[in-house]
Amino acid sequence: MWDQFRRLLLGTVIEVLLEHDVEVDFKSIEIVFDRESKFNVPRLNNYMRFKGSLRARAVSEVPTSTQRALTSAMRATWPQLLKVVDIPIGDRLTPERTVVQVGVTDGVLIVAFDLEAD
Repeated sequence: MWDQFRRLLLGTVIEVLLEHDVEVDFKSIEIVFDRESKFNVPRLNNYMRFKGSLRARAVSEVPTSTQRALTSAMRATWPQLLKVVDIPIGDRLTPERTVVQVGVTDGVLIVAFDLEAD
């Protein structure tokens, strides 16, 4: 599941960056999960929490207004992703926490996330 979520996160962030015309050095992209992240087997307990950050070197300046727009767009994707997660039993994941913050430090775009569902 970690690999699947890493790919979902990477794809989602790239889509949002493209929608907002933000260019990053793709070779510099790094995704790190915090130790507080957790994924339980859906058949037994569908709780999941993905906490960490995605970092990438920005090719050009990312204005504050664009950072706010990126934050807003990325927050909206967590509930959307949960709607399409197929759990093999008649249960649905609902968002419990959707914290996403986008910022730029020393030319590095940072997407900090703490996403939780149960």
